[in-house]
Amino acid sequence: MLRRTSEAEAEAHRAYRAEQGRPWFQHHPTGADAVAAATNAADTARERVAEHLLVARLKQLHERSAGPARRPASWAERLPGLAGRLLGGDANGPVIAWPAN
Repeated sequence: MLRRTSEAEAEAHRAYRAEQGRPWFQHHPTGADAVAAATNAADTARERVAEHLLVARLKQLHERSAGPARRPASWAERLPGLAGRLLGGDANGPVIAWPAN
């Protein structure tokens, strides 16, 4: 899909024309060798633009999903709140010691 964007097509067109303008093709720019080389150059240019657009889009998505960076609270900030909590379940019941093997 990114290979069909206007940016990719414009770059492919420039690469095609540049390849046809090479000194070894300048006297016969529409020959089979010139057209094959120009087509290959256009495909390569299209692919590079698509890769660049993909990297740029992934960077945008990553920046949006990251949100503001938050530093986790230190233990000094968390421990007073944890110390005041009651243990859940039946933690206040009898303690059973398992025999060592």
